[in-house]
Amino acid sequence: MKKLLWIPLVAILIIPVFVVSLSHHGPAGSSVNGALVTGIASLDSILSASSGKPVLINFWATWCGPCVREMPLLEQLATELGDEAVFIAVDMGDPELSTLEFFRQNNPIGITVVWLSTEEASVLADRYELADALPMTLILNGSGEETARAIGARSSEWFVSAMAGASSGTVEVIEEETEIHIYVVGPAGDSAVEALIAEAVAIAGADGFDVLDPTVPEDSIAMAEAYLPGSGWPYAQLCVGGACNRPVGTPEELRSAFESMR
Repeated sequence: MKKLLWIPLVAILIIPVFVVSLSHHGPAGSSVNGALVTGIASLDSILSASSGKPVLINFWATWCGPCVREMPLLEQLATELGDEAVFIAVDMGDPELSTLEFFRQNNPIGITVVWLSTEEASVLADRYELADALPMTLILNGSGEETARAIGARSSEWFVSAMAGASSGTVEVIEEETEIHIYVVGPAGDSAVEALIAEAVAIAGADGFDVLDPTVPEDSIAMAEAYLPGSGWPYAQLCVGGACNRPVGTPEELRSAFESMR
């Protein structure tokens, strides 16, 4: 994906995988999965069939805590709007379809989900000039024209306003927020973990990161609550406001992720 592009009609707001239930977030989450399809061709088919209706495309991944936490808001609005609009959740960050399928077994998603391979995700990122960070939401009007985009998790009010703007041609403008937070995940004393911690301090300061040891029960619980991946450590995940990059394994990758979000 590309660096953040600050060119949409709406000002960007950046607000504030382990398997846990979406019921963790409250009653808005679905109890039944919607359709799951794969590939850009499937996405294009859905968009073609949606002509004349506003469309919300939410780009997300199972390892992205803000993505998972805002999903119930999208499901609730999709239910309220019914056939008046189309909602699509595009999984851009899970290289294996099985990861998404397993996630949906434990975390039902009521709106249509499109899974893309790494190669197709890159193609779609170029098409829509997407950032590295997730979640990212695009709003299209009935003619397929983009009327708003947002990087980072949003409130229910923003989604309602943006969808209304897709019909009226206007949308609420919100100021951006850029608080940095980094999760460093791995066993205490590991040299790779220590290197990631040093880079996290350089980027976010002494109070801008958390270190979580997956072998410690309390930290494992904290990982679940933050929707952090339970494997692949040591790693670090950079979040700016409510937008998070994919987990990375080296200080150099962490620095690169930070530079891409500036």
